[in-house]
Amino acid sequence: MKERKYAGKVLHDIGISVMLAALFLGGLVLSVSDTALFNENLVMTISIFVIALIAALHFVTVAIILAALATVAYLGTKIFLIISQGGTLDPISFLWVVIPGLTVFGSALYVNGLNKLRMENSLLKRQVEELVMIDPLTNLYNLRSMFMDMQTQVSFAERNNQPISLMVIKLRYNEELKQVLKHNQYEQVLIKVSKIVVDTVRLEDRVYAIDDKGTLAIILTTDKKGCISVYDRIERNISKPEAFADVASKPVRVEIQMGFLQYKKEEFQRDARLFLSKVEEEADFDI
Repeated sequence: MKERKYAGKVLHDIGISVMLAALFLGGLVLSVSDTALFNENLVMTISIFVIALIAALHFVTVAIILAALATVAYLGTKIFLIISQGGTLDPISFLWVVIPGLTVFGSALYVNGLNKLRMENSLLKRQVEELVMIDPLTNLYNLRSMFMDMQTQVSFAERNNQPISLMVIKLRYNEELKQVLKHNQYEQVLIKVSKIVVDTVRLEDRVYAIDDKGTLAIILTTDKKGCISVYDRIERNISKPEAFADVASKPVRVEIQMGFLQYKKEEFQRDARLFLSKVEEEADFDI
């Protein structure tokens, strides 16, 4: 991976260096040209800048064609003028045979290197996202972490013949809250809901933020009867008038809907995703 990133950076740096050198050389030829050659040098200078711009916009093939056409047109014109009017070819004119090619070559290397760097950055971003286990807003463990912990908790519960349950808590009227509240106020609501839930459940019960809509999941080391008790405590604490009093200048009413199921091996067969989906359905039907 490091070699790929290094190769992309080298291509990027070499490409932009060659391209800038070619553009500088073209500008230098224009600056030292005499009156007789000024117009044709100006046209060629403008041409290489256009070629560089087109290549930098990732139209490398078009830039190559234009560079070839510019070179052929320039040589053809010079040869025609020498044959028809006589005279010799100014040595400085030979540079225009090389400069368009150098320009498009440098631009192609630059674009290729830039593409490699973007691919590498995209790959690194995906890898970082796959490794992230913490929700950045609430600082709770995320869905990926929950699936990993679920396997461990289920195995432990089966070995010790203990009950284990999963509860899902969703914000009711989530979209309406987004529209009514400012973005930072909405985030404060999510943070406060998560804090209330964490403070309500036991220390050994694990709370997870499983999406960006404020949905929480709790792995509970209890049976259905214990889940009902947790359900009531959470709903009571969320409903307190002072729970969200400092979020906005006007009172904010936050309602939640919850669902829970006790794990049954014969029904879920250690399929954490199936277990979660069934609990989410229970939450959706909580009226």
